[in-house]
Amino acid sequence: MPNNSGFKRALTKIIEFYKRLDIRQKLYINFIIIIMSFAIGCIFFSAEERKVYFILVVIYWSVVVIFESVSIYKKIYAHMVGKVLLLIGFTLCTNVSLSIAGVIINDITTVAPSNFPHSLILISIAIIPLMTAAIMLVIYTAIFITLPIWGFILFVYDNNLKKILFPGYEPQDGSFLYKTTKFIQVLLLGIYCVFFYSFFHSILDDYTKFLYAKSQSFIYTFEMYGKSPCVGLPPGKVAFINDEHVLIAQNENERINFITRECVYKHN
Repeated sequence: MPNNSGFKRALTKIIEFYKRLDIRQKLYINFIIIIMSFAIGCIFFSAEERKVYFILVVIYWSVVVIFESVSIYKKIYAHMVGKVLLLIGFTLCTNVSLSIAGVIINDITTVAPSNFPHSLILISIAIIPLMTAAIMLVIYTAIFITLPIWGFILFVYDNNLKKILFPGYEPQDGSFLYKTTKFIQVLLLGIYCVFFYSFFHSILDDYTKFLYAKSQSFIYTFEMYGKSPCVGLPPGKVAFINDEHVLIAQNENERINFITRECVYKHN
């Protein structure tokens, strides 16, 4: 009975501790428990089971990071300067994506990407994982560079000094486990950025080949035509470049070749 009573008291304290946590802290606790169970399970799981469990860990980890990102986004968006910075960031990312998509289309077809507006938009969307990896690298670099500042904020207890050095700083030490939560937040976000960037970098060549192949297929299937008013053209699908030239795509054994030809119009 004494052992049973001690177990109940311990369980009650754990439940009370868990109830005191906010949603973010509960996500962190759950993630730490999942990581620990994964580490223990690796001893007993087969290779295939470890792979599946690891995917589930990454998915949950991504949910935690997305939740944090949304929270950070709301805090930034609440200020006018933050809105301006977000607008500049979104505009920059959009233009870079469109530029990369244009380079890909030109590399495939040798003509201006403006001739294929639908492909330009879809390929720019497919560039998002590449842009995300680059953003992750920027975030990690920013965290690494500002690490002394984070350490100062978390581990220096003189709030008056913090207010002098960081105008606008408001102490939040009254929050339950505030410093521990911030430390875990920065640590997990930094590690996630490194993990995501490293993973995408490892599959970059395969993703690039996939992107080129699907872009080529989309242009050939949806943005080129089977008929044209031009005569004397080699067999293949046609895209109209201007009044005098057309782009011809020839599909030979699943290999698509693009060539430009002058258009000689039919005469009645």
